[in-house]
Amino acid sequence: MQRVLFASPLLVLVLAVSCKKDDTPPDFPDPDVPAHPTNPEGVAYPTDSLGGAERGVNHPGDRIPNLTFQAYVDGDRSKGLQTVSLADYFDPERKHHKLLDIQISAGWCSICSVETSSTSQVIDDLKKEGATFLQVMINGNGGATGPALEEVDAWVDGHHMTYTLAIDVRARRMNGLGVTTVPWDLLIDTRTMEILDSSAGAPADVEKYVRDGLDFVNAHPPSYDVK
Repeated sequence: MQRVLFASPLLVLVLAVSCKKDDTPPDFPDPDVPAHPTNPEGVAYPTDSLGGAERGVNHPGDRIPNLTFQAYVDGDRSKGLQTVSLADYFDPERKHHKLLDIQISAGWCSICSVETSSTSQVIDDLKKEGATFLQVMINGNGGATGPALEEVDAWVDGHHMTYTLAIDVRARRMNGLGVTTVPWDLLIDTRTMEILDSSAGAPADVEKYVRDGLDFVNAHPPSYDVK
């Protein structure tokens, strides 16, 4: 699958050790919470072939682990933070969607901001075609710190987000998938939770990137058994 990046002179390492300034707000506590073991229809999340490798020419990608976050579902802060697991997106019968775009962002990242705004402009049409979206914020406004909850709140409000934003302080979950920079995108075949693409950088054209993923899953059978 073709990778496209915004032109950027440097991909900043977001997991580097960094000293907090006195005026930096405290990190969100980010507690571990129990994962949803099944999808909304009660189908158990797959436990085989888990990992962070993307699909290759001659081999399937790993299934993404059932990561679990605290999140503002559909960007709605009025309902408070809710538990979101990747199991919520598992859809072997394609009843709700076909493809999940996971966007990794940080509050300091201007390219992440552009990607978020671009997604908001095309999300309605892409959802009608079977795409769904999850953004995961791994840092706040200060390098390798945070995010603080107030930084997450400001991001949601400032971008008028209508898709889910999850919190993963200092990428302690996403780091297990090899994510070391922002922005980063993963395309997931929700029939099997196979990682089709895992790319540093943001798509130059979000709509094309996601639609190419939809075209792929529409044209290819699932790589794993669909139960």
